[in-house]
Amino acid sequence: MRLPRPSLLGAFSLLSFLLIAALGITLGLVLQSRIERRALLDAERLAEVVTRVGVYPHLAPRELRGGQLSADRITELNVALRGSLVEDARMARVKLYAVDGHVLWSDDPRFIGEDAWSETGYRRALSGRTVSSVDDADGRRLLEVYVPLRARIGRPVEGVLETYLPYEPVARAVAEDTWRLFAVLGAGLVLLYATLFRIVAGASRRLRRQALHDALTGLPNRVLLHGRTERAIANARRTGRTAALLLIDLDRFKEVNDTLGHDHGDELLVQVSRRLSAIIRRGDLLARLGGDEFAVLLAEVPHRGVVAEVAARLHQALERPFELRGVAVDLEASVGVALSPVHGDDVSTLLRRADVAMYEAKRSRARIETYDFERDPYSPERLSLLAELRRALDEDELVLHYQPKISLNTGAVIGVEALVRWEHPQRGLLGPGEFVPLAERTGMVADLTRWVLDRAVGQCAAWRAAGLDLPVAVNLAAGNIVDSALPEFAAATLERYGVPGNRLECEISEHTVMSDPHRAGDVLGSLRDLGVRLSLDDFGKGQSSLSYLKRLPLDEVKIDRSFIMGMADDDDDAAIVRSTIDLARHLGLEVVAEGVETEEIVDGLRDLRCDIAQGFHFSRPLPSDSLRAWFDEHTRTVGA
Repeated sequence: MRLPRPSLLGAFSLLSFLLIAALGITLGLVLQSRIERRALLDAERLAEVVTRVGVYPHLAPRELRGGQLSADRITELNVALRGSLVEDARMARVKLYAVDGHVLWSDDPRFIGEDAWSETGYRRALSGRTVSSVDDADGRRLLEVYVPLRARIGRPVEGVLETYLPYEPVARAVAEDTWRLFAVLGAGLVLLYATLFRIVAGASRRLRRQALHDALTGLPNRVLLHGRTERAIANARRTGRTAALLLIDLDRFKEVNDTLGHDHGDELLVQVSRRLSAIIRRGDLLARLGGDEFAVLLAEVPHRGVVAEVAARLHQALERPFELRGVAVDLEASVGVALSPVHGDDVSTLLRRADVAMYEAKRSRARIETYDFERDPYSPERLSLLAELRRALDEDELVLHYQPKISLNTGAVIGVEALVRWEHPQRGLLGPGEFVPLAERTGMVADLTRWVLDRAVGQCAAWRAAGLDLPVAVNLAAGNIVDSALPEFAAATLERYGVPGNRLECEISEHTVMSDPHRAGDVLGSLRDLGVRLSLDDFGKGQSSLSYLKRLPLDEVKIDRSFIMGMADDDDDAAIVRSTIDLARHLGLEVVAEGVETEEIVDGLRDLRCDIAQGFHFSRPLPSDSLRAWFDEHTRTVGA
């Protein structure tokens, strides 16, 4: 079984404890050695004092030069020295050596006359140094001290006195001092360890918080979200309830950064975090994943309705304007929702699928989307379709269908919109919704758009050669209008087919421009320099459309089909259409109505003085050969 990895604080605690313990033991042993040495020095000084005071006055220097002492002299020394040395100084044994090395006198007569040259302590004492050591004798530990004898300081050594002192008092003193030393040292080291632990624990908590929280907003970051989501998924699996992960992306944040500066952008993110924090429920988690992306974890929800309600409240909270140092800023947000265990039972899958749903909300401008397997470009089926799409481009399986654009004043066909289709060998004819979003998400959209441009301009040239001068419009994706090489490709394509620039029109949508407004402006400006007409598609669905009417080099706007289809029955939709037409006319722009399906809507648009209409009421998108037949029939009908 794999052992859990210790935390930083745990590793420091163990390592610092071992180091401080080793330091304490080392210091203790060193100091203990010094204590023992000091005890020995004290014993040596005691022996020296006793020798100087109690021994030397009773000896004649000539007696120490050698020779045997008489029995009477030994008796005198027994009387003089035994009392002062053995009894008063409590020495266990005493030997008096002559300078020639034999024992002159001892409290134990058996040692008198012995030769001491073999004694190391004796020979070292002859050099003038007091020597001590601990020895075992007669079944007990004794402190053996050799003291050199001199008549005066500076005189040569004239003899040596060997004394044995009981070691027990010294050992008790050493033990008491050692215990006191270890007690003080231990207390100091424990205090040091506690202080260091407190400092490091505090720093560890701060580092752990910094590692798990966003520095700008203070919200949990991706790491903490990952851990909490793992627990929420496990709990949902155990209880049979649902956990939900919501990803929130601020659609216009980059514009705020570029216009007002990054300091304003940081302040805006802080305000967003506070506003979202006030919305979530107790027990839920709001995290910042980086940039302008936030996540909300609903750890436990009884049913999907709760998720939908929280998502709607979060989105509504961000619709209210933010105030940045006196400047009112409107934001838009896209929310993607993924549920566990329905959409995934691990964190990575749930995060990825919430991201797919968020991107779908951004693409469809529905603002809130729940993950749908059918719209996942990274599902195994879609990945397989992506490989087939690459082959389709190489093997010419794609085709263009063209939908006519009709002048409401004359009824004449004034152009067509090119719409790509895929003649799939097994699945039949696929609409753009089946594969264009996949191309946009995987970087193939540049190749796809170049293919569409080439075929559309080529078809325009073919019609012109046959006497049919029809401008053709193509749709640009977000990846196209930040592609600085696109204008050069368009110029080369127009030149190769001999088509004037004003016979090509590029349609863009507001959310496409918002991916990078500055670079988009440069690319669109370069296309406009070629004479290419520019149209703003799906106008009216975005809150900032009016600002783009002023900033972009547009020729026309296309009112979104949702307003056109509802204008006959909904007064609000009719008012939006009327206002849009009036605004566009004041700005010198043509207006195209999309999704026209009834004669009643045609009459209403004529009354509002709309310029152009497009929809199933006139014609569905048709292949190029079918369009020519339809065009001839429509021209005869209009002429009649």
